[in-house]
Parts: sequence; C-alpha cells; structure tokens
Amino acid sequence: MFTRFFPILTKLKALKNHGRLMWHAFRHADTPKWIKGIMLAVVVYLFSPIDLIPDFLVLLGITDDLVVVSGAMWFLGKVIPEKVKNSLPMTQPDNTGTTNNTTSKHPAVVRSSVLKPFGLLLLAMLLIAALGSHPWVQAQFSNIATFF
Repeated sequence: MFTRFFPILTKLKALKNHGRLMWHAFRHADTPKWIKGIMLAVVVYLFSPIDLIPDFLVLLGITDDLVVVSGAMWFLGKVIPEKVKNSLPMTQPDNTGTTNNTTSKHPAVVRSSVLKPFGLLLLAMLLIAALGSHPWVQAQFSNIATFF
C-alpha cells in the first residue's frame, strides 16, 4: 500500500531481493567462477579508496559507486544460470499467518536470515564513510583535535 505513494520503497525491495539473489549465487556451487570473480571485484571496488570519482565530492562520489553496483547487479542478474536462480529459497505467507519455506520463481518475500544485521551494518558503515569524507565533518574533527 505504501509503495503506491512512495515508489522508492519498491526500488528498495527490488534491491533487497537482488542482493539476496547475488549472495545465494555466490554461495551456490553451480555458479561459474568468473561470475563469482565479478562479484568480488564489485565489492572490492565499493570499499576501495580508488574510485572513478573521489568520495570527498559528496553526491558525485557516492553516485559513481551506486552506478557501478547497480550496473553490476543488472549484468549479473542476466548471466547467473537459471538453475541457480530457481534454487533460491523463498517464503510465502499462508492463510494461517505463518510462513512456509518453498522454492518459487516469484521473488515475493525472501526468508529473513543472518544477512539482515550484516546489511544494516554495511549500510551504517557506508553512511559513516560518506559523512566522514565530507569536508565540513573533517574540518570539525580537525578543530576538535586542537584541544588534545
């Protein structure tokens, strides 16, 4: 219901489902090694201090990371074998209100797992890195450092 008024929520849910698909494909034995190599290269690029656009340019620096990650997720979504995509465990609520684990092609609701705290931690680290690279924040830290 809220996705009708806030279309960004639909995009965030799709990003969450794609992220879980990528994690599942990385752990799956039938995924080719070159696909896993591209996944690792994207993660290394995301955390690397060497970027196409430096991160101290706040909006542009983060934007190039988002473009690389979203482009890689689109490409990897196309080249991951169908066998791996179809083996992704899904949960679907039944009429009793409980959830049962089934395998389905429809990415409705993906089972919650250990990755949720990891994703929240990753999001918090990205936010702290983005704020820490801002020149105003660095100037404030340098002013505080003069007292010590």
